[in-house]
Amino acid sequence: MKETPTLDKIQSPEDLRRIPEKEIPTLASEIREFLIDTVTKTGGHLASNLGVVELTLALHRVFQTPEDRLIFDVGHQSYVHKLLTGRRAGFDALRTPGGLSGFTRREESEYDPFGAGHSSTSISAALGFAKADRLLGRDNFTVAVIGDGAFTGGMVHEALNNCAKDLKLIIVLNENEMSISRNIGAFARHLAKIRTSKRYRRAKRDTQSILRHIPLIGKGIYHAVRGIKKGFKNLLYSSNYFEELGLYYIGPIDGNDFGTVERALIAAKEQGEPALVHVRTVKGKGYPPAESDPRSYHSIHPGEKPARTFGEAFGEWLTAEGEKDPRVVAVTAAMGISTGLEPFAARFPERYTDVGIAEEHAVTYSAGLAAGGLLPFVTVYSTFLQRAYDNVLHDVALQGLPVRIIIDRAGLAKSDGPTHHGIFDVAFLSHIPGIRLFAPVTFGSLAAILSATKDDPCPVAVRYPYAGEDPAVVSTFYPTGEYGEPFVRSDDEKDPAAVIVAYGGIVSEALKAKEMLKGKGITASVILLEELKPYDQTAVKLASQIPEGVPIVFVEEGIYDGGASMILSERLSEYYEKTPPTRILAIPDHFASPDRPCDLLAWLRLDAAGIADAVTSLLEESN
Repeated sequence: MKETPTLDKIQSPEDLRRIPEKEIPTLASEIREFLIDTVTKTGGHLASNLGVVELTLALHRVFQTPEDRLIFDVGHQSYVHKLLTGRRAGFDALRTPGGLSGFTRREESEYDPFGAGHSSTSISAALGFAKADRLLGRDNFTVAVIGDGAFTGGMVHEALNNCAKDLKLIIVLNENEMSISRNIGAFARHLAKIRTSKRYRRAKRDTQSILRHIPLIGKGIYHAVRGIKKGFKNLLYSSNYFEELGLYYIGPIDGNDFGTVERALIAAKEQGEPALVHVRTVKGKGYPPAESDPRSYHSIHPGEKPARTFGEAFGEWLTAEGEKDPRVVAVTAAMGISTGLEPFAARFPERYTDVGIAEEHAVTYSAGLAAGGLLPFVTVYSTFLQRAYDNVLHDVALQGLPVRIIIDRAGLAKSDGPTHHGIFDVAFLSHIPGIRLFAPVTFGSLAAILSATKDDPCPVAVRYPYAGEDPAVVSTFYPTGEYGEPFVRSDDEKDPAAVIVAYGGIVSEALKAKEMLKGKGITASVILLEELKPYDQTAVKLASQIPEGVPIVFVEEGIYDGGASMILSERLSEYYEKTPPTRILAIPDHFASPDRPCDLLAWLRLDAAGIADAVTSLLEESN
């Protein structure tokens, strides 16, 4: 790594405020070099952070953090913020379980006033802080930093509709991908420059003061002049959405020009009313590969990507099915590429809808498509499906509509942490009446499940991890290459001393545990669950494969309370004269967030060693 003498001086924002402005370009360059060197090794969100270097420097120079609060939407663009707030040493363990979070976390630093990880929350949270400040008599500023992509989320517009004039709130809109404003070109840039100049602001304040103090008629004249000015401005360059909502608007400005950004932020502070500063930044700035291909460098994953993922296998199946059935349509909430929908979108653009970051809308829109006679497949990460729980329950399941919910990134998200763990979907889908729930762990069974349920008249949810299939799982449960029902399969071990029941990606650990136990002279059988709900049906299949009295260890990469293991262990006991000795290995009542760097599965005792120990312990207790 290159030397970074200027960055080395910065241990806190106070240090940043002390350095001469002429050193800022050097500091920005050193920050980019540091990020490129570290993030390309550890993995993480690179392009977005390279784009906000000057913006983040200006924010910490203009505002007195942590008393003034910076709230980053999503939080994936907060790496520069973390560097400036004393967390440089943690970058070696960035996005590792128990290490430095890839998002903002309240537990991590006083400079992170609000945790993030999901999109479109920053303005709502900032409004809450600003309102609390006003009611408690504090004089802090609250700044929400949000990207243009997040503006597709409905929460943003709900929050904007709630902005009040008496709040010390500033919103920084970082546009780095798509244009959301018509105010572009030379005139808009010139206007932004005028509105951020000291002379303009001083003249505006003096004029307001003079007009308002004219006896009797002053306030009327002031409001009339203000109305004329707004009308003239709208005539010249169209109405502005943000100003119609009552926000003082500055922009668009070059977000990679430190001086311009700093002047704009100072101008926003001086308004005495909520303001929106619209900046444009270049994703990946300073790193040519990321500048030319920001999508690929948005998030870098450490290690080798699987040759073929479940998402890609799903996309291939859906495209082939779309050729045969014109009713098949695909819906996603800004995750088309990462959920494997690219080939379908290219082949059937009129049957593909990306609704933006709006999971609730995606599900209810799909319900409308289904009610209208189509077969919608809506793809979503497990962690983001949480946002659409009511829509699944009320708009899909209650009406019995045949929506196919394809859940990617199921299971623990080791590099993204608690905001992205896909460990709750089974529990919250399990108690919804009328839904079928599957967890395929091979590409063949994924295709078989999708084909078998395509014409079911009820909702169907299919979940799988971000991974490829495990050859050991394939050879154990599908040795002949024949896929299809039943989707509850045993490894056919004869006379086992114990049975391990598992579903999802954790099945691989169960098979490893079986081999560990074999080395200790213990014969264990592994049963694969690829169909979960209806649970009564699954329990019958399990009971037919587990002999009376054999101890059972359920293994689940999901939350314990309300999970599949808890439900199945209860149902299964009904099929035996005497309830078999049972143990459940699952995630206890917490968010699976260790406080130190570690192997997450081992920390949760869900790795092969933990499973083997649980089997051994249960056998000892049973004898």
